[in-house]
This record gives sequence, C-alpha cells and structure tokens, in this order.
Amino acid sequence: MNPAPRAEAAPAATAPGAPPWARGVRIVDRFNEALLAFLAVTLGILALLAFAQVIARYIIGAPLTWSEEVIRYALIWSVFLGVGIGVRRGMLASVEVVNAALPPRPARLLRWASLAVSAAFWAVMVSYGWIILGNVEGMRSGALEIPMTYVYAAVPLGSLLALVNTLAVALAPPAGFAEMPVD
Repeated sequence: MNPAPRAEAAPAATAPGAPPWARGVRIVDRFNEALLAFLAVTLGILALLAFAQVIARYIIGAPLTWSEEVIRYALIWSVFLGVGIGVRRGMLASVEVVNAALPPRPARLLRWASLAVSAAFWAVMVSYGWIILGNVEGMRSGALEIPMTYVYAAVPLGSLLALVNTLAVALAPPAGFAEMPVD
C-alpha cells in the first residue's frame, strides 16, 4: 500500500522571496504533520481500548462501562480533526473526470469554484457548530458524565481546521493538484 501523499507546497511557496502567506502555509503543514502523528497514536490507543473492552466483556465477564463512550467520542474528534489533513492533501472524494476533460483555463476555474464552495461549506459548519454548542450546553454524557459541549466542540474546531486547510490549498496547492490524473 502506498503511503498517503505529502502536502508539499508548490515550489513558489518555499523559494526565497516567497509571497507573504507562504510562511502561514508552512505553519499549517507543520501543524498537520504533528496532528496526524497525534491522531495515529490516538487511533492505536482506541484500538487497544476496544480490544480490552472485548476481553473484559466476553472473557472476564465484566464489561468496561466507560470504554464505548470514550471510543465513540474520540473517534468523532479524530474525524473532525483529520478532515483538514484530508483537505490539504487532496484526499477527499472528488469527481475528477470533469476536470480532466476540460481545457486548462476552464479546469482552473472549476478548481477555484470548488475551493470556494468548500470554503463556504466549512464556514457554515463552523457557524452551525457554535450554534450546536449552545444547544447542548448543560447536557452530560451517559457513562462518563462529561459535558456534551466537549464532544460537540469537535464540529466547529474541526471545521475551522478544514477551512484553514482549504485556504492553504488555494494559496499553495499540493504538488500535482493542478494536473490531477484520472485513473
């Protein structure tokens, strides 16, 4: 299995005399690398916790009452935090056959329109995520009794990270972004 492509910024973003936003894009890319490492470790721990839950439930006969909730909420956070990395690396689902069939100029316009729609979507998600936080204020989870605002905060925060990564793609597309091949 091939490793996921790295979100290498376009050469113009790393060259001397780079545009002023290039430093910000590099910061986003470094943050994404650290976040990806954190998420990988977290998912490994969650897999071990799920295995421990199975052992506790079916072999020991005393299920862990809290593990399912921890796994569920940690996976929600992992998805929302990880979606920004997928945006930056161009790993989200897309219909590339249309882009490949167009001449260069309309294809470029389509890519910009796609980025604009994506940015608008993430902005709406951030906005409604904050509204959701207000709606769940005072609620607590069933087993752990943690405030549900901690769980639902994944929506606006993860969407904000995705919005920042969408802007990073617009400013410094990943290598190969302009000539996405059709398999």
